[in-house]
Amino acid sequence: MLVTTPLDKSITVKRLLKLWAARYVPDLSTLSLTTNKCTTIELMEAASRQGREKTATKLSRLIEIHCKCAGIRTSILFSYIPNVVNLTESQGIATSSAQVYEKVLSVYRKQSPTPSLMEALSEADTVDISTDLYKISVMPKLELPEVSSLVTILTPELMQFQSQHLSANNQNTLGFMSTQFHLSSKVLLNRLSLPEQLLLSPYFKFVEEQVCIPWQRVCTAAAQHSLNSPVLALIEQLIPKSQEIATRVYRHALERYPTYRSRRGKLDHPEVKASSIRDVEMFQAYLWVCVLEQSMAAMEKELYPLCEMVYPSVSVSWELVESMVGLLVDKILIRLDSEQQSIVQPYTTAMQKLFACR
Repeated sequence: MLVTTPLDKSITVKRLLKLWAARYVPDLSTLSLTTNKCTTIELMEAASRQGREKTATKLSRLIEIHCKCAGIRTSILFSYIPNVVNLTESQGIATSSAQVYEKVLSVYRKQSPTPSLMEALSEADTVDISTDLYKISVMPKLELPEVSSLVTILTPELMQFQSQHLSANNQNTLGFMSTQFHLSSKVLLNRLSLPEQLLLSPYFKFVEEQVCIPWQRVCTAAAQHSLNSPVLALIEQLIPKSQEIATRVYRHALERYPTYRSRRGKLDHPEVKASSIRDVEMFQAYLWVCVLEQSMAAMEKELYPLCEMVYPSVSVSWELVESMVGLLVDKILIRLDSEQQSIVQPYTTAMQKLFACR
């Protein structure tokens, strides 16, 4: 659930903002690719102000209809949950999500590519996203130019979206909303060329995560700590590894439960895999909020009640939840020295007790 947490301008917050922005690079597994290559000229043209305007104009004509199509697909996926949303609510969510995408495009039109990206592109004639050279030299420079602008512009829109459509008595709506955004992003990106997908997909990933992962609150909570805080240092160390940790947790869970099936399908189904990895990243973000705030309140009052309501409704066993929490704790602690472990362990222990099999 998105909670309003204004970002101040302290140095500690700015440091975490940079790490937050660095999360948003193209996720090649989500792109609809007909080729792995494009010329640097094509990518530079798409990145220019005129190219961004062209991309935004193209998508503006498609957003409403594709968000409605994504809404229909989402309704089908969630049809196993009685009364999760009715037809009118589903159409309302699709309309509201279209308005969010329009806001995203308004930011995309105005933001310019980083000089480091243009410099990296000038050193080669062709961009081949399947090569290590691309992953090392180009992809990191495709991150969001300024995440704080997106926060400022999109938070009011997302808060209104949430207040209109998220029911306190039916947290399954949150899963519906995040899936709506995921499918909308996927179908919209499919209408774009490879250079356009590489440039715009980080913005769409940001929107998907803002709905359910409290990275903004992690950054805000950093204001309570000094620059030389060991708590801040360990979180700076682990945020860049969040997706890697989540992916490893998912893979080990799949090894433990190879035949596991929820109402959405087997654990190795692509959509279930994506949502599982996203959930583990959500758990990590809530853990860092707790560590920075020196309180388990966010996890006890927000994350746990959400999981308690959502997971049983989709036939996710509490045994699997407990197992994945344990795997997550293992993957985190192994990356820390003994002093850092002593900082984190009171919170990881409390998290494991909270999510222990009931």
